[in-house]
Amino acid sequence: MNMEKKKKNQYYQKKKKWMPPKPAMKPVKPADEQPGETFEGIVEVKRGGFGFVRQPDNDIFVPKERLNGAMNGDTVVVKQTRRANGGKTREGEIIRIIEDSPRTVLGTFEKTQKSNFVLSDEPGMDDIYIQKSGTLKARDGQKVVVQITKRAISGKSPEGKITEILGYPGDKGVDVLSAVKRFGIKTEFGVAALTQAEQAAARGIGKDDLKGRKDFRKDIVFTIDGADAKDLDDAVSIEVLKNGNYRLGVHIADVTHYVVKNSALDKEAWVRATSVYLVDKVVPMLPACLSNGVCSLSEKVDRLTLSCVMEISPAGDMVGHQISKSVIRSTHRMTYSDVNKILMDKDEELRKKYKDIVKPLETMETLAAVLRDRREKQGSIDFDIEEAHILTDENGRVTEIVPRERGVAERLIEEFMLTANRTVAEDFFWRELPFVYRVHETPDTEKLQEFAYFLSNFGFKLTGINGDFHPKALQQVLKSIKGQPHENIINQVMLRSLKKAEYRPENLGHFGLAFKYYCHFTSPIRRYPDFTIHRIIKDTLSGAIAKQDLKALSAETRETSLQSSLMERRAMEAERAVEDMKKAEFMKDRIGETFVGIVSGVTNGAIFVELDNTVEGVLPLANMKDDYYAYIDKMFCVVGERTRKKISLGDEMKVTIKNVDIRESRIEFDIAK
Repeated sequence: MNMEKKKKNQYYQKKKKWMPPKPAMKPVKPADEQPGETFEGIVEVKRGGFGFVRQPDNDIFVPKERLNGAMNGDTVVVKQTRRANGGKTREGEIIRIIEDSPRTVLGTFEKTQKSNFVLSDEPGMDDIYIQKSGTLKARDGQKVVVQITKRAISGKSPEGKITEILGYPGDKGVDVLSAVKRFGIKTEFGVAALTQAEQAAARGIGKDDLKGRKDFRKDIVFTIDGADAKDLDDAVSIEVLKNGNYRLGVHIADVTHYVVKNSALDKEAWVRATSVYLVDKVVPMLPACLSNGVCSLSEKVDRLTLSCVMEISPAGDMVGHQISKSVIRSTHRMTYSDVNKILMDKDEELRKKYKDIVKPLETMETLAAVLRDRREKQGSIDFDIEEAHILTDENGRVTEIVPRERGVAERLIEEFMLTANRTVAEDFFWRELPFVYRVHETPDTEKLQEFAYFLSNFGFKLTGINGDFHPKALQQVLKSIKGQPHENIINQVMLRSLKKAEYRPENLGHFGLAFKYYCHFTSPIRRYPDFTIHRIIKDTLSGAIAKQDLKALSAETRETSLQSSLMERRAMEAERAVEDMKKAEFMKDRIGETFVGIVSGVTNGAIFVELDNTVEGVLPLANMKDDYYAYIDKMFCVVGERTRKKISLGDEMKVTIKNVDIRESRIEFDIAK
């Protein structure tokens, strides 16, 4: 066999595998570590004041009295003190804080006759003592930022000084600003970065910028986004070829054309790594003059793009593709709402207004359905979890909370972005270049077994756990519960049973989507990994990547993957915290009102109930006066000792709002009479 044939054979042998092989992992300590050994990790402190030091194999539990001043997010050295439960449970004591940098904490100032304290918003943290000289003249009840001057050691309260007064809870913007400060999200750009952005935006597009670009300005290309979106970074086009195949174009804003690598602007974007969406406020990764200006694919103006044009058969097979630098002129700025009315409601007025794109939209609807059907046959999991759409007035106060809709338009764009991301990832995997992949690893067997037991309470069986587990098994579960009362609960528990998706320089595949190759290419305005991918694509197209550059590029993709995954998690935590806070604010005015909800969680001390508007609250078992309820963990339920009444996940319950704590984002229920 000659060398060329041998390489070709190896290529196809690789492609036969459903998932690429995992790279070698760094060795971890064996499962029989002895007490007294030390480990390094990041501590995560919970509301109860205890913490866990995260480890690759088995986290170490740390009681509150053994945190020794460590705070949530610190990198620490923990000494293992005991093991239990056959080695599954480890307990330890923190003996050193590795990263002991100045820490700031958000909280509420509380002034008494004798002393001053700040009630911290930090999980599990004690009240912070503030000396009179460090109050900054804050008033009782105001939200403040505190710099910790002394950690909590030997049972003593932590000490600090106030560095910033945000205002009273309920004042316009204070709730969102509080979350921004709490999670350390940067809101202001440096002078150098802002100047570079403004200069790039003012430059616009010149003749030289169009050299080497494919010109799609005469094609019917348009954007489809939410009505309030300003950073439009993707546009689509379609045509049916003479051979019956579809020619789908996904055109993405060429943001890196305006952001010079390693410039002050680029470094700020790297640090942020993502835009953060906090209900009624966006903290952008890039200054607005770029994200909402020259980089946004606005209607009727020329915009620079990177295009992935794909030829797809009527059966959904990828026949071929081309990735290129390009220029477009968006024909229309469409909204999801209008496209849904055109396609789903056949709205005559809108179909007349947008008559030039009605046919392309219908063609897109057909192709999206084909792609979705093909993806489902491969085992891709499509979670149908209800998300909250929180509507606010000009003062930031919540006026309504409703489930977010996903119509034909939303699913259409989602399908096309998935296809483009998958195509780009596979292309560059086979080029064997350093890259940033979006990966989702196969879930742990133990987690799957727990989920399988949970499912058995609803009469469902999960197969293949101990073998070569395929996402199709989970997909079949979701199909079988479609439209049932417990659908949303099972969706949520299933999602929690899976690993979190993250960015990696290795291609480990995407379990949830059942894709061998996947990346994020389509949102460079709001995600830095897409930035890095665009640069690799453009350097490849121009032949600018030399062998001697591969080592540096490999290090860059690794650092970007790590930073982007970290900042994505922080952004999600901030977004969830603001959403929970807004929900609590909304329900505060509804104390005493009665609602019908579904049991979304059961613990040994409380039942959690989710209302139709996605708001979740807690019903302490102590509030249930009709009986004493015992928690049956294996059955995910509580049972009344006298009445034998059983309350399980997915059950419908009628509850009354008893109390709302906005600071804790906690909504407490009573059983409705």
